[in-house]
Amino acid sequence: MIATFRYEFRMQIRRPVLWIVYGLTFAAIVAIQPKTYATLNLGGGEGTVTRTAMVASATLLMSLLPIVYGCLLADRLVRDRRLGVVGILDATPTGHTARLIGKYLGTCAATVIPLALAYFGRAVAYAITEGEPSALGWAVAVFVGAIVPGLLFVGALALAGPLLMPPMLFQVLFVVYWFWGSLIPANMMPTVSHSILSPNSQYVAYGLLGYHSPELPPNVILPPEGEVYGPWPGGAALDFLRPVATESTAFLWIGVMLVLAVFVLSLARLHATRTES
Repeated sequence: MIATFRYEFRMQIRRPVLWIVYGLTFAAIVAIQPKTYATLNLGGGEGTVTRTAMVASATLLMSLLPIVYGCLLADRLVRDRRLGVVGILDATPTGHTARLIGKYLGTCAATVIPLALAYFGRAVAYAITEGEPSALGWAVAVFVGAIVPGLLFVGALALAGPLLMPPMLFQVLFVVYWFWGSLIPANMMPTVSHSILSPNSQYVAYGLLGYHSPELPPNVILPPEGEVYGPWPGGAALDFLRPVATESTAFLWIGVMLVLAVFVLSLARLHATRTES
């Protein structure tokens, strides 16, 4: 597993397309919302606290960069079969499960590097320009708690999906899935956006990190106990998947993402077993 991890990591991190596509998408995010990226204030008000700034930075980057992350992973698991080296790999002492885990962790770790550099680079810049070294601590908390669990599920989905369809078709469907399941407001159509099934939910930010959205008008009275994230205002389809953000629901979201990742990888392993037999 470790050998597979190291090999897959090195191979993925050296792909020029990895850096090119990430760079272009990052430039598009900055170009679309230059003021928000510069101030890290989603509400457009005067100033912001460090915690809010780090959540705002994560929100901006997680709008589009996970699309790049998922699409770049789409050909990693089917590549061995396409190159005709499955028989050679099967002849090695490495077990199928260990090889799958190594490939999953290695490719995901390499593919998330540009996203992490963009996020922590902005955190360092914020810490220097604002004189707030605590930004680095908040950045680590947001990244580990609010970003990584969702990306673990997305990585598993991106590896397993092309087993059932051509990688290019999966990439197209994945882009549609990301907008439908992460970005579209819940009152527009039935969607898992903003729910515990969405990899881009902010349950950790609201439930664990005490984040309050600066998008709310100053005269709005916030509900008690951080009840500012959950059921869609006015109601929406599938609202039962949007419990109020608390510490418990934040850990629930993390658990759901990890369970979904394991479930998808298990299906990929089962598919490989049936294909071999």
